[in-house]
Amino acid sequence: MKTTRFVLALAVLTIGAVVYFTGCSDRGSVNAPWQLNFEIAQFAIIDYGDLQNAIEDGTTESDITFNSTMLNYSFASDDRSFGPGNPMMRGIQWFDRFDFAKHLGFFFRQLNLTDDQKTKIRDLAKTFHTNMRPLVQQFHDANKDILSAANAKRRLIADSVKTGKITREVAAAELKTLNQETRDLIDANPASKRIRTAMCAERDTLFAGVRGVLLGDQITKWNDWTSRIKNQCAP
Repeated sequence: MKTTRFVLALAVLTIGAVVYFTGCSDRGSVNAPWQLNFEIAQFAIIDYGDLQNAIEDGTTESDITFNSTMLNYSFASDDRSFGPGNPMMRGIQWFDRFDFAKHLGFFFRQLNLTDDQKTKIRDLAKTFHTNMRPLVQQFHDANKDILSAANAKRRLIADSVKTGKITREVAAAELKTLNQETRDLIDANPASKRIRTAMCAERDTLFAGVRGVLLGDQITKWNDWTSRIKNQCAP
């Protein structure tokens, strides 16, 4: 009899422990947004200025290129940190020039957001990047011919250095001119202008969505913050 009672008591304790820890796990899932890391790339606003910075100048040794981390959008592929000095991104031109004043996460940390607000804002940010990624690819594809023609000229300059026709100093000056001319041609490309307009529309949609989630004083702070962001969409 004592053995039976012991077995029953042990079974009750075991079931109770399973229910308790399962409940804790469920509560952890429900409260997960409270632990949301606002420093991740999902909260960073990518705009046309970042595409411009992703164009890397040509040298006597390397072509004019469009940075691969921007092209394949790998920087936003997971929940890695996207803050100043990130060792994984350091040395990448467009990241080093990124304006962290437009990182939404650094602003959201200042607000006492509810679970529901955090979830909705995360969803808005995900949608923003989902829509931005194909625009980045379109920008690259629309300007491939411009880059190809520029790199043909770059190689002629590099060959002239190798054969001694021009000095490295002269080549550096010619490459500086070529790099700027290439950027100007890309900016003047009608396709680039169309993509810039589309990116601005996605930004406006994101901002309107975020504003719609905020309440009271949060809206006042949001309006103040967004007014101080450098606007790549201004005429």
